[in-house]
Amino acid sequence: MSVERIFIVGDKFAQFAENAHVMAASKLEAILDGDLLHQHNLRFQLGQGVSEELVARLLEKAASLKKPWLTDFSKLLKAGRQHAHKHQQHNSMISMPPRLSHDSFEVDVLLDDRCAEMSDHMTGQHIQGMVLTEAARQTFLAVSEEFYLHNEPHSSYFVINNMDVEYLRFVFPLPMTILYQVLDHKISERSRSQRFEVRMSVIQAQQICCVVKTKFSTYPDALIAEKEAGLAKQAILSELNPEIVHEKSA
Repeated sequence: MSVERIFIVGDKFAQFAENAHVMAASKLEAILDGDLLHQHNLRFQLGQGVSEELVARLLEKAASLKKPWLTDFSKLLKAGRQHAHKHQQHNSMISMPPRLSHDSFEVDVLLDDRCAEMSDHMTGQHIQGMVLTEAARQTFLAVSEEFYLHNEPHSSYFVINNMDVEYLRFVFPLPMTILYQVLDHKISERSRSQRFEVRMSVIQAQQICCVVKTKFSTYPDALIAEKEAGLAKQAILSELNPEIVHEKSA
């Protein structure tokens, strides 16, 4: 007996869910509530857009029906506030990053369609480019916090110096990963800062779909807060007295 695999996706991917072998997660929940699935060859796999809470409910309902084989996925283990820098967990887009080698890491992309970047609307069937960019941003935060900043006695402030994004092909609400590679890493004892140059590849179905190259730095939070406060005051004065600023720069 051949196995039929069906991907479940968040409700905002309604157009994509019209494809064969795809189903909205809320529809699967309703089907499980009615105990309407009796085929032993069905396997539901997790696509994108499904919340942690709904994933947990689907697993519980399949188990209560004594049909655990239906759900070919497990509870989500997403990066939390310390690593993704998000107060609301539905805005976290990635898993925790395991280390593959000295300078390479990998995360699973785990989108919740309630996230800020998808909260307004979705156009078409693919995932918007800015969602991928945000997932990449969270990836460099999580990798840095977990592997490079974990022994620092202070919290760190991240400064993006450069970000170059290349979109190579559409990405759809299906499983995907981000391969994270550290190209260069320098530590300054004087300023207590770290500088990184990294490459992040969004991979789906063994194909690289998007490449994000980023240079960023980390500094002690207190140091940047002091500098930022001074620059904020300067910016206000510049707007109030533009002629004075012009004279100083002349």
